Amino acid sequence: MTEKKKHKDKKVDKAGDMSFPASDAPSHSSATGTEPPARPADRKAPVISKDDIERARRGEGHKRDNR
Repeated sequence: MTEKKKHKDKKVDKAGDMSFPASDAPSHSSATGTEPPARPADRKAPVISKDDIERARRGEGHKRDNR
C-alpha cells in the first residue's frame, strides 16, 4: 500500500470517527459545487446591542408609510 493511499485511508477513518453516531457518510473532501457562494463564506452576523433592540422595539430607524 502506498503512502498516499495510507494517508487517504487514515483521513476516511478519522472522518468516520468524527461523525459517529451519525448515519451520514463522512465528508472529508472539498466542496463539490461549481458555483461560487452567494455571499462571502467568512461573513459574520452583525453585533446588535441592547440599545439597538430597544430602538427597534420603539420603531425608530424604520421608514414609515404615511398614507
